[in-house]
Formats: sequence, C-alpha cells, structure tokens
Amino acid sequence: MSLPHRPRIRHGDGAVATLRVDLAGVDVFVSRRLLVSTRATLLELHVIFQRAFGQHESDEHRFQVDGVEYHDPGSGNEESHSTELNDLRSLGLRAGLTFTHESSTPSSAWRHSAVVEQLSPRLTGQRLPWCVEGEGASPPEDCDGPEDYGEMLAALHSPYDPAAAELRQWLPEQFDPTFCDVPAINVALSRVPRLRADR
Repeated sequence: MSLPHRPRIRHGDGAVATLRVDLAGVDVFVSRRLLVSTRATLLELHVIFQRAFGQHESDEHRFQVDGVEYHDPGSGNEESHSTELNDLRSLGLRAGLTFTHESSTPSSAWRHSAVVEQLSPRLTGQRLPWCVEGEGASPPEDCDGPEDYGEMLAALHSPYDPAAAELRQWLPEQFDPTFCDVPAINVALSRVPRLRADR
C-alpha cells in the first residue's frame, strides 16, 4: 500500500504568512484572507493589499507595526523605515501580531487592519500572493475613500433620489456589496510585480 503524498517543503524560500485583512471605516464588512511570502517587502505588501481590495494604486502609504511607522520610499522620512527596505521577516512576525496599513487617495485614504493568523513553510509550487477567501465586494476603483463608498452604498437604498441616481452611476452594473469575487482577486494578485531583484 502506498503512503499518502506529502508536498515537499521548499527550503530557503522563507515562510508563508496567513493574514486576515479588514477594510476599516466602511459600513459593509469587507475582508480578505491572504497568503503572503515573508520575503515580501512592505512595499510589495502595500501593492498586494491594494490589488486584493480593488483599489486605485497609490504611491503614498504607510504601515504601523508594534508602534513603529514604515513609510513609502518617496516620503522623505528616515530611510531605514522605508517600506522598500523592510520585508515581513524584519518585523518579528508571530501569530497574533496586528498592524495597520494606510494608502492615500486624492482626497482621503483607505485603511486596513491586519492580523497574522499563522506562519507555515512554503510548499513546492505554491502560488503567492494568494487570496484564500474573502467577504464583501471591493469598492469601485475610482472611489476616493470610505466616505465616498458609504455615500455610494446609501444610494443603493434610495432609488427615487436624483442625487443617489448620479452616485449609482459610479457602481458596476448589478453591484452587490456583499459579494467577493475571489478568482478575480487572484488574477489581480498574479500581476503584482516583484519589486526587489533578489526574490
């Protein structure tokens, strides 16, 4: 009798962090469970978060981890805290660690709260980054922040308000704020560029 197949662990490729990431400041629950290489820089993680939530990509961003702030490379802040120079391994990752991410828009900002659920070895052939599951639709790409999105969602429940009708034009046809298109998210994640030459 043959033994069950066990996937081989890739040595030297770091670990995989399972992150639960929630979109803050919105009335509808929007969340993603993501698998991310611990070798990813915070700059890459910034792009991953934006792709996972369908947001317009912004250069301006920051992370807050254990009281330390990490900034985008063009912020003019201390270089040692640049998101380009720090990867997930440098954060002292552990299960239960929570941190926040913020990305600027022309008139507001999107905020995400994240928790490390577990760390595990990377397996042969494992695709990263990867969205395992999600709840809630991604806000429309041109939506400028939680306040704009809240107004759009309110417009869905005001069919006879002319102002609401104008707001609804920004939403995709038959938009369902509770539906999460996980396959589409993974297509977007497959196009995340590698931003560091040694990965």
